[in-house]
Amino acid sequence: MTATTDLETFVTKARAAAAAPDAKAATLALMARTFADPDALAAALPEPEGEVCLFEDDTASIWHERFEPDAELPPHNHGMPAFLGVYKGRERNRLWHLVDGIARPGGALDLTSGQIHAFGPDDVHSVIALDGAPSFGLHIYLGPLRRIDRSLYDWDTGAPIPMTEAAFLSMVRHR
Repeated sequence: MTATTDLETFVTKARAAAAAPDAKAATLALMARTFADPDALAAALPEPEGEVCLFEDDTASIWHERFEPDAELPPHNHGMPAFLGVYKGRERNRLWHLVDGIARPGGALDLTSGQIHAFGPDDVHSVIALDGAPSFGLHIYLGPLRRIDRSLYDWDTGAPIPMTEAAFLSMVRHR
C-alpha cells in the first residue's frame, strides 16, 4: 500500500486475497505488503472512531480498528483465520490457551507499527492499546465475522460465553 492507497483499494485487494485458491497465503502476503511502510499507511488513512466494518460477505470480513489504552477488549475467538496489522501505535494481545474448553491466561504478543500477526480460528486473545495512546490497524477475517457463532471467555473463570454485542461491551475492562 502506498500513501495514495485508500480503504476502498485495500478492501478490493483483501477480497481478492480471501477468494484466492490459497486464501491464507494470499492474505498474509497482502498484509505484509500493506504494512511494509506503516508511516505512509497512517498518513493515507483516516483515523476510525472505533471498530469499523468496511466489508463483509461469506469469504471475508474487513475491519478498520482503533483500540484505546483505557479499555481492554475481552478474551474472544474469531472462529476463522484472522490477520491483524498495526499501522500506528502499539497494542498488547494477551493470549489465552483453551484447556477442556476453558480459557487460561497464556503469554502476550505486543504488536507495533508495521507488524502483522495471523491467528487461527480457535486462538483466543484480548487486546488493549499501549503507551497511553490509541493503536490503529486493519484486520482481515476469512469469513463472515458478524454472522457466525463465536465465544467470549469470562475474565475470571475462563468459561465460554456466546458472543453478543451486549456481552462483549459489558466485559470490556476499563482502566
